[in-house]
Amino acid sequence: MKTLFSAILIVLSFLSVRDLNFLEDYRYRLEYSFPDARMSLSPINPYLSAASVIVGETASGKIIIAKNENETRSIASVTKLVTALTVLNGGQDLDEELEITEADWDTIKGSSSHIPHGAVFTRGELLNLALMSSENRAALCLARNYKGGTHIFVRDMNRLCRTIGADTSYFVDPAGLSPVNVSTASDLFRIVRAAYCKDLIRDFSTRDDLLFASRTGKFRRYFGNTNNIVVNDKWLVKMSKTGYILEAGRCLALVFEVKGKDYAMILLGEPSVYQRDNDAETIRKWIEDVIEKS
Repeated sequence: MKTLFSAILIVLSFLSVRDLNFLEDYRYRLEYSFPDARMSLSPINPYLSAASVIVGETASGKIIIAKNENETRSIASVTKLVTALTVLNGGQDLDEELEITEADWDTIKGSSSHIPHGAVFTRGELLNLALMSSENRAALCLARNYKGGTHIFVRDMNRLCRTIGADTSYFVDPAGLSPVNVSTASDLFRIVRAAYCKDLIRDFSTRDDLLFASRTGKFRRYFGNTNNIVVNDKWLVKMSKTGYILEAGRCLALVFEVKGKDYAMILLGEPSVYQRDNDAETIRKWIEDVIEKS
Protein backbone atom coordinates (compact mmCIF):
# COMPACT_ATOMS: atom_id res chain seq x y z
CA MET A 1 0.00 0.00 0.00
CA LYS A 2 2.84 2.36 0.89
CA THR A 3 4.54 1.59 -2.45
CA LEU A 4 1.30 2.28 -4.34
CA PHE A 5 0.85 5.61 -2.54
CA SER A 6 4.42 6.61 -3.40
CA ALA A 7 3.85 5.69 -7.03
CA ILE A 8 0.72 7.86 -7.17
CA LEU A 9 2.63 10.81 -5.71
CA ILE A 10 5.37 10.37 -8.32
CA VAL A 11 2.84 10.32 -11.18
CA LEU A 12 1.05 13.41 -9.84
CA SER A 13 4.36 15.24 -9.48
CA PHE A 14 4.96 14.81 -13.23
CA LEU A 15 1.49 15.97 -14.24
CA SER A 16 1.32 19.53 -15.50
CA VAL A 17 -1.43 21.96 -14.58
CA ARG A 18 -2.90 21.27 -18.02
CA ASP A 19 -3.03 17.54 -17.23
CA LEU A 20 -4.79 18.22 -13.92
CA ASN A 21 -7.27 20.42 -15.77
CA PHE A 22 -7.89 17.50 -18.11
CA LEU A 23 -8.75 15.29 -15.13
CA GLU A 24 -11.15 17.91 -13.80
CA ASP A 25 -12.71 18.33 -17.26
CA TYR A 26 -13.25 14.59 -17.38
CA ARG A 27 -15.06 14.78 -14.04
CA TYR A 28 -17.30 17.55 -15.41
CA ARG A 29 -18.14 15.47 -18.46
CA LEU A 30 -19.22 12.58 -16.26
CA GLU A 31 -21.34 14.84 -14.04
CA TYR A 32 -22.97 16.76 -16.88
CA SER A 33 -23.58 13.92 -19.31
CA PHE A 34 -26.89 14.30 -21.19
CA PRO A 35 -28.47 13.00 -24.37
CA ASP A 36 -27.57 15.38 -27.19
CA ALA A 37 -30.12 18.01 -28.14
CA ARG A 38 -32.14 17.02 -31.21
CA MET A 39 -34.61 19.01 -33.25
CA SER A 40 -38.25 17.92 -33.24
CA LEU A 41 -39.98 21.09 -34.41
CA SER A 42 -43.65 21.44 -35.24
CA PRO A 43 -44.55 22.58 -38.80
CA ILE A 44 -45.71 25.89 -37.31
CA ASN A 45 -44.08 27.60 -34.31
CA PRO A 46 -45.83 30.24 -32.19
CA TYR A 47 -45.02 33.89 -32.93
CA LEU A 48 -42.45 35.17 -30.42
CA SER A 49 -40.93 38.63 -30.06
CA ALA A 50 -37.58 37.42 -28.67
CA ALA A 51 -34.55 37.70 -30.95
CA SER A 52 -33.38 34.16 -30.07
CA VAL A 53 -35.38 31.29 -28.58
CA ILE A 54 -34.97 27.64 -27.76
CA VAL A 55 -37.35 25.38 -25.84
CA GLY A 56 -36.80 21.71 -25.18
CA GLU A 57 -37.17 18.80 -22.78
CA THR A 58 -34.43 18.93 -20.15
CA ALA A 59 -34.09 15.14 -19.83
CA SER A 60 -34.18 14.00 -23.45
CA GLY A 61 -32.81 17.11 -25.18
CA LYS A 62 -35.74 17.13 -27.62
CA ILE A 63 -36.04 20.67 -29.02
CA ILE A 64 -39.62 21.72 -29.81
CA ILE A 65 -39.24 25.46 -30.51
CA ALA A 66 -36.23 27.25 -32.01
CA LYS A 67 -35.60 30.70 -33.46
CA ASN A 68 -32.13 32.05 -34.28
CA GLU A 69 -30.88 29.53 -31.73
CA ASN A 70 -27.26 29.72 -32.94
CA GLU A 71 -27.04 33.51 -33.02
CA THR A 72 -24.40 34.83 -30.61
CA ARG A 73 -25.84 37.44 -28.27
CA SER A 74 -25.02 39.25 -25.03
CA ILE A 75 -26.79 37.44 -22.17
CA ALA A 76 -26.50 39.84 -19.19
CA SER A 77 -27.21 38.27 -15.79
CA VAL A 78 -28.11 34.86 -17.19
CA THR A 79 -24.32 34.67 -16.81
CA LYS A 80 -24.91 34.04 -13.10
CA LEU A 81 -25.97 30.44 -13.83
CA VAL A 82 -22.39 29.79 -14.98
CA THR A 83 -21.13 31.75 -11.97
CA ALA A 84 -23.15 29.50 -9.65
CA LEU A 85 -21.88 26.34 -11.37
CA THR A 86 -18.30 27.57 -11.02
CA VAL A 87 -18.74 28.33 -7.31
CA LEU A 88 -20.23 24.91 -6.61
CA ASN A 89 -17.69 23.04 -8.75
CA GLY A 90 -14.94 24.87 -6.85
CA GLY A 91 -15.93 23.02 -3.70
CA GLN A 92 -15.42 26.01 -1.40
CA ASP A 93 -17.07 26.22 2.01
CA LEU A 94 -20.56 27.68 1.59
CA ASP A 95 -20.61 28.65 5.29
CA GLU A 96 -17.47 30.78 5.05
CA GLU A 97 -18.21 34.45 5.79
CA LEU A 98 -17.26 36.98 3.10
CA GLU A 99 -17.28 40.77 3.29
CA ILE A 100 -18.57 43.08 0.58
CA THR A 101 -15.91 45.72 -0.19
CA GLU A 102 -15.40 48.50 -2.72
CA ALA A 103 -13.72 45.90 -4.93
CA ASP A 104 -17.22 44.50 -5.53
CA TRP A 105 -18.63 47.77 -6.95
CA ASP A 106 -19.88 47.73 -10.54
CA THR A 107 -17.25 49.60 -12.57
CA ILE A 108 -18.69 48.55 -15.95
CA LYS A 109 -22.27 49.87 -15.85
CA GLY A 110 -22.18 51.81 -12.58
CA SER A 111 -25.28 49.98 -11.34
CA SER A 112 -26.45 50.32 -7.77
CA SER A 113 -27.00 47.57 -5.23
CA HIS A 114 -29.02 46.98 -2.10
CA ILE A 115 -25.96 45.40 -0.43
CA PRO A 116 -23.87 48.02 1.37
CA HIS A 117 -20.12 48.23 1.82
CA GLY A 118 -19.01 46.19 4.83
CA ALA A 119 -21.93 43.76 4.83
CA VAL A 120 -20.89 40.21 5.71
CA PHE A 121 -22.67 37.13 4.37
CA THR A 122 -21.80 33.48 3.98
CA ARG A 123 -20.76 32.24 0.55
CA GLY A 124 -24.06 30.36 0.36
CA GLU A 125 -26.07 33.48 1.14
CA LEU A 126 -24.22 35.43 -1.55
CA LEU A 127 -24.94 32.66 -4.03
CA ASN A 128 -28.62 32.86 -3.08
CA LEU A 129 -28.64 36.65 -3.60
CA ALA A 130 -26.89 36.34 -6.97
CA LEU A 131 -29.41 33.82 -8.28
CA MET A 132 -32.65 35.01 -6.70
CA SER A 133 -32.18 38.79 -6.76
CA SER A 134 -29.42 39.00 -9.39
CA GLU A 135 -27.26 41.02 -6.99
CA ASN A 136 -24.12 41.98 -8.89
CA ARG A 137 -22.05 42.69 -5.78
CA ALA A 138 -22.81 39.19 -4.54
CA ALA A 139 -21.53 37.66 -7.79
CA LEU A 140 -18.42 39.86 -7.83
CA CYS A 141 -17.64 39.02 -4.20
CA LEU A 142 -17.98 35.30 -4.90
CA ALA A 143 -15.50 35.55 -7.78
CA ARG A 144 -13.06 37.72 -5.82
CA ASN A 145 -12.96 35.15 -3.01
CA TYR A 146 -12.46 32.18 -5.33
CA LYS A 147 -9.23 30.22 -5.20
CA GLY A 148 -6.90 32.39 -7.28
CA GLY A 149 -9.27 35.37 -7.40
CA THR A 150 -11.53 36.80 -10.09
CA HIS A 151 -9.18 36.14 -13.01
CA ILE A 152 -9.02 32.41 -12.25
CA PHE A 153 -12.75 32.34 -11.57
CA VAL A 154 -13.57 33.75 -15.01
CA ARG A 155 -11.08 31.36 -16.58
CA ASP A 156 -12.89 28.46 -14.92
CA MET A 157 -16.26 29.78 -16.09
CA ASN A 158 -15.02 29.56 -19.68
CA ARG A 159 -13.38 26.17 -19.11
CA LEU A 160 -16.62 24.76 -17.73
CA CYS A 161 -18.53 25.93 -20.80
CA ARG A 162 -15.99 24.32 -23.13
CA THR A 163 -16.32 21.08 -21.20
CA ILE A 164 -20.10 20.83 -21.47
CA GLY A 165 -20.09 21.75 -25.17
CA ALA A 166 -21.17 25.39 -24.87
CA ASP A 167 -18.35 26.30 -27.24
CA THR A 168 -19.56 29.70 -28.42
CA SER A 169 -20.10 31.05 -24.90
CA TYR A 170 -17.53 33.51 -23.58
CA PHE A 171 -17.30 35.44 -20.31
CA VAL A 172 -15.18 38.29 -18.97
CA ASP A 173 -17.05 39.00 -15.73
CA PRO A 174 -19.08 36.89 -13.27
CA ALA A 175 -22.10 39.19 -12.96
CA GLY A 176 -23.09 39.66 -16.61
CA LEU A 177 -22.43 43.40 -16.57
CA SER A 178 -20.20 43.33 -19.64
CA PRO A 179 -21.84 43.08 -23.08
CA VAL A 180 -18.87 40.88 -24.02
CA ASN A 181 -20.43 38.07 -21.97
CA VAL A 182 -22.03 36.19 -24.85
CA SER A 183 -23.70 32.90 -25.66
CA THR A 184 -26.34 31.40 -27.93
CA ALA A 185 -29.75 29.97 -27.08
CA SER A 186 -28.37 26.53 -28.04
CA ASP A 187 -25.40 26.91 -25.70
CA LEU A 188 -27.62 28.17 -22.91
CA PHE A 189 -29.80 25.09 -23.29
CA ARG A 190 -26.69 23.05 -22.41
CA ILE A 191 -25.78 25.39 -19.55
CA VAL A 192 -29.31 25.31 -18.12
CA ARG A 193 -29.34 21.51 -18.19
CA ALA A 194 -26.03 21.51 -16.30
CA ALA A 195 -27.28 24.03 -13.74
CA TYR A 196 -30.43 21.99 -13.27
CA CYS A 197 -28.25 19.17 -11.90
CA LYS A 198 -27.52 21.30 -8.82
CA ASP A 199 -30.12 21.29 -6.05
CA LEU A 200 -28.91 24.62 -4.66
CA ILE A 201 -29.24 26.41 -7.98
CA ARG A 202 -32.80 25.13 -8.38
CA ASP A 203 -33.66 26.10 -4.81
CA PHE A 204 -32.01 29.54 -4.67
CA SER A 205 -33.22 30.67 -8.10
CA THR A 206 -36.89 29.92 -7.37
CA ARG A 207 -37.27 31.45 -3.92
CA ASP A 208 -39.80 34.29 -3.66
CA ASP A 209 -38.26 36.58 -1.07
CA LEU A 210 -36.04 36.21 1.97
CA LEU A 211 -34.79 38.34 4.85
CA PHE A 212 -31.01 38.65 4.76
CA ALA A 213 -29.04 40.01 7.70
CA SER A 214 -25.35 40.89 7.67
CA ARG A 215 -23.28 38.91 10.15
CA THR A 216 -22.11 42.26 11.53
CA GLY A 217 -25.69 42.99 12.63
CA LYS A 218 -25.78 46.38 10.86
CA PHE A 219 -27.86 45.43 7.82
CA ARG A 220 -31.20 43.65 7.40
CA ARG A 221 -33.34 43.66 4.27
CA TYR A 222 -35.87 41.57 2.37
CA PHE A 223 -34.73 40.60 -1.13
CA GLY A 224 -37.14 39.38 -3.80
CA ASN A 225 -36.94 37.35 -6.99
CA THR A 226 -36.34 39.22 -10.24
CA ASN A 227 -38.75 36.89 -12.06
CA ASN A 228 -42.44 37.37 -11.24
CA ILE A 229 -43.29 34.12 -13.05
CA VAL A 230 -41.81 32.27 -10.06
CA VAL A 231 -44.81 33.26 -7.90
CA ASN A 232 -47.44 32.88 -10.64
CA ASP A 233 -49.89 30.09 -9.72
CA LYS A 234 -50.21 29.08 -13.39
CA TRP A 235 -46.59 28.01 -13.47
CA LEU A 236 -44.60 25.25 -11.82
CA VAL A 237 -41.13 26.78 -12.03
CA LYS A 238 -38.16 24.51 -11.29
CA MET A 239 -35.28 26.93 -12.04
CA SER A 240 -35.07 30.57 -13.11
CA LYS A 241 -32.68 33.35 -14.10
CA THR A 242 -33.41 36.71 -15.64
CA GLY A 243 -30.98 39.15 -17.23
CA TYR A 244 -30.87 42.69 -18.54
CA ILE A 245 -28.40 45.20 -19.85
CA LEU A 246 -29.09 47.56 -22.74
CA GLU A 247 -26.99 45.54 -25.19
CA ALA A 248 -28.70 42.24 -24.31
CA GLY A 249 -32.31 43.29 -23.93
CA ARG A 250 -34.49 41.30 -21.57
CA CYS A 251 -33.36 37.69 -21.18
CA LEU A 252 -34.79 34.66 -19.44
CA ALA A 253 -33.64 31.12 -18.70
CA LEU A 254 -36.42 29.03 -17.18
CA VAL A 255 -37.10 25.40 -16.35
CA PHE A 256 -40.76 24.58 -15.74
CA GLU A 257 -42.98 21.55 -15.53
CA VAL A 258 -45.94 20.72 -17.75
CA LYS A 259 -47.89 17.50 -17.08
CA GLY A 260 -45.00 15.85 -15.26
CA LYS A 261 -42.33 16.76 -17.82
CA ASP A 262 -39.60 19.39 -17.37
CA TYR A 263 -38.92 21.90 -20.14
CA ALA A 264 -36.09 24.42 -20.48
CA MET A 265 -36.87 27.77 -22.12
CA ILE A 266 -34.32 30.35 -23.27
CA LEU A 267 -35.47 33.81 -24.40
CA LEU A 268 -32.83 36.34 -25.50
CA GLY A 269 -33.12 39.89 -26.79
CA GLU A 270 -36.67 40.63 -25.61
CA PRO A 271 -37.73 44.27 -26.11
CA SER A 272 -39.42 44.53 -22.68
CA VAL A 273 -40.36 42.60 -19.55
CA TYR A 274 -43.96 42.53 -20.78
CA GLN A 275 -42.99 40.94 -24.09
CA ARG A 276 -40.62 38.53 -22.35
CA ASP A 277 -43.37 37.33 -20.01
CA ASN A 278 -45.89 37.25 -22.84
CA ASP A 279 -43.57 35.02 -24.89
CA ALA A 280 -43.10 32.74 -21.90
CA GLU A 281 -46.86 32.46 -21.44
CA THR A 282 -47.35 31.77 -25.15
CA ILE A 283 -44.79 28.97 -25.00
CA ARG A 284 -46.32 27.38 -21.90
CA LYS A 285 -49.78 27.34 -23.47
CA TRP A 286 -48.31 26.02 -26.74
CA ILE A 287 -46.78 23.09 -24.88
CA GLU A 288 -50.00 22.39 -22.98
CA ASP A 289 -52.32 22.69 -25.98
CA VAL A 290 -50.18 21.47 -28.88
CA ILE A 291 -47.19 19.43 -27.72
CA GLU A 292 -48.69 17.51 -24.80
CA LYS A 293 -51.89 16.79 -26.72
CA SER A 294 -50.20 15.62 -29.90
